[in-house]
Amino acid sequence: MRGRARIACIVLALTALSGCSTIASLLPGHQKTTSLSSVRVAAPPGANLNSATMLDIVFVYDTTSVAMLPKSGPDWFAQKAALLSGLGKNIDVVSLQVPPATVIDPVSLPSKAGKAIAVYGFANYQAKDGQARSDITAYRHAVVWLAATQITVTEQ
Repeated sequence: MRGRARIACIVLALTALSGCSTIASLLPGHQKTTSLSSVRVAAPPGANLNSATMLDIVFVYDTTSVAMLPKSGPDWFAQKAALLSGLGKNIDVVSLQVPPATVIDPVSLPSKAGKAIAVYGFANYQAKDGQARSDITAYRHAVVWLAATQITVTEQ
């Protein structure tokens, strides 16, 4: 019984310690950053209904800017000039034009990409399924797949 009690105390202590990092990340001035270190974009034949795809990868450095970004590609491209002007140094954008049957590897990332708290992909897709904002923040080596009617993101 004594061994079980000791194990329970250790588990409780580890649980409490792991909660400290969660609590610390909620404190003002402390934000978790992306671990994204590489991005590959792959557009097989027939991607975007066989059309070139405008793809913007947006690196965001503060929570206020995250809240201001739209949820879809069409909204991003419609508001892009105003957002770039208004958000300034709080975001970096990597803009790509990707024809079908193309692989871009690696995508050049901004110098301060590792300080981003969010990374999103916005595509100007013809099909409605491909127009949603893609969140690639949690990936380390992301592959953005531009398929016929939608986008998927996987780990390399």
